Amino acid sequence: MEFIGLLVLSILLGLRHGVDYDHIAALADITGGSTGSKKDRLKLSLYYASGHETVIFILGCSILLFAWTVPIWADHLMGKVVGLTLIFMSILMLMGRKEGKVGYWSRGIAMLQKLRRKNGEPFTFTRRNVFTIGVIHGIGAETPTQLLLFTTVAGAAALHHGVFAVAAFSCGLLISHAIIAIISIWFHDVSKKIRPLLPITMYAACLFSFVLGVSYLIE
Repeated sequence: MEFIGLLVLSILLGLRHGVDYDHIAALADITGGSTGSKKDRLKLSLYYASGHETVIFILGCSILLFAWTVPIWADHLMGKVVGLTLIFMSILMLMGRKEGKVGYWSRGIAMLQKLRRKNGEPFTFTRRNVFTIGVIHGIGAETPTQLLLFTTVAGAAALHHGVFAVAAFSCGLLISHAIIAIISIWFHDVSKKIRPLLPITMYAACLFSFVLGVSYLIE
């Protein structure tokens, strides 16, 4: 019974960790900056999640099996890197829009698009770069510190219980990320229908990601 309780708690902690600000900002950027269908944008979001969750599972198991610790300076440095990725994603989100009936959001963005075109397509989010960003976010923004505390408690009774707890924590994260992605896709699409000339949620996501990224860099 205690083991079942540990797994349930681990899933709940994973669900909670999935709604951290940097995760919300990243998924809002991915779902708003991609020009594909809902299914395509959800797949991109899951590539971000898979990169993040893979690192979480590897880090958690390494802490349990090898008694790894994360230096404070490394945790702080990776927080800065996370900030840079959020700024990068906010810019990439603006550049990812294709020219259609409503045109570009501004002449400046149109010029960026022309400079960054690759094989006739805008330079935007891909499976590779969102997976890489997911990996970075899994390493940084205080994740190792939180994971160290969690795995210490989870592995106190038995090592294999700790490994299962880390897996459950990762599953909770995946569920949380999928829900955020679905909600974000819905909000972006609704905003286009209400005011197609001004996709408010996209601008809001871009600003949120940029400001949050700057805050990580200066803290």
